[in-house]
Amino acid sequence: MRNASTTRRSRALRLARWVPVTAVLSETAVGAYWDLARIPYVRVTFDHLGYPMYFATILGVAKTAALASILTPGHSPAKEWAYAGLVFVYGGAAASHLAAGDGPDRWAMPVLFAASTFAARAWLPQAISRGSAVRMTYADEHLRYVP
Repeated sequence: MRNASTTRRSRALRLARWVPVTAVLSETAVGAYWDLARIPYVRVTFDHLGYPMYFATILGVAKTAALASILTPGHSPAKEWAYAGLVFVYGGAAASHLAAGDGPDRWAMPVLFAASTFAARAWLPQAISRGSAVRMTYADEHLRYVP
């Protein structure tokens, strides 16, 4: 019986890991489209924050590149940069709203997405990079000869 409980808990954890990943990818995809299309909400928000509209194009292209990198299989350094970039995008949005004097109704969601980006990245399977594999081999070699 305990084994069935452990299996259910393991499945629940695996499903829970998809919550921040899905939230971040969905928000990034929708946000990229909105930025590139320059919908009225984006225009009003950028005017309120004092940003030029060409900044929306820069953000839209950056979000699209981040999505492409994250959705590409494998663990490349570009994926690390994509997650870092999204943290800066969402953190910057929250900071901009705070600086403009907006209340939590405007800055809380970007903070939540920045936290979700951290969680999504932290729960990815860890791959051994080439450099760490070389260090491990070097350490293993020296451990064999220790008396």
